Amino acid sequence: MSHGILTAEWDQYLATLREDAHLLLAWAYADARPNLPTARDEYDITGFLAEGMERRINNPLTPERFSLYSVHNERPISPQAEHGKDRPKLDIQIERCGVRPKRYYTFEAKRLRDDERATASNCLAKYMGDEGVGRFIAERYERDSIEAAMLGCIQSRSPEFWLGLLERAFAEDAVSEHGKLNVVEGFRRCSIVDELPDEGSTIHRRNSGSLIRLLHVLILCV
Repeated sequence: MSHGILTAEWDQYLATLREDAHLLLAWAYADARPNLPTARDEYDITGFLAEGMERRINNPLTPERFSLYSVHNERPISPQAEHGKDRPKLDIQIERCGVRPKRYYTFEAKRLRDDERATASNCLAKYMGDEGVGRFIAERYERDSIEAAMLGCIQSRSPEFWLGLLERAFAEDAVSEHGKLNVVEGFRRCSIVDELPDEGSTIHRRNSGSLIRLLHVLILCV
């Protein structure tokens, strides 16, 4: 994937981190798929996935380079000097050890539903809002990174339905005088690994003026 704006900064080392993080997610998703329909909330979903990633890392059949990775689920951080229970938590963060400074790849998960308890518009608002994409724009998450990922956990309808909603929502935000997501490049379909075919990319200007690319990975949890 190469759209030009961030390519000079995103060197081969970080490109490998991106692909390996996607592979860990894809393998864990394949392993956890039978359990995902029983998940009650995002915590259950990310818990299943993080556990699956750890098992894959510890599997002797997994390529040796993955022994350099560790996985954090609900990892507390302090972007604005928060303490204790006030700290926000990263849903899934993959840490690359063996180098300094350490490198990380973060997935922020949101459920995508359309039923009597949560409509598609409500879920999309949460995905795009202050508790989702907005966290990266406001630099509460991944202030020092130029890329991270949203993980859309589909609990009703199809990937194409949600991909279409995301594409339209980012396009509307980009042209709205009340847009909050500082869209520099709108939603484009992309593919990092074949095992995760339903994915897109956007680029945003953060509040500090720096750019961040967000990948949007959709998985079926039904």
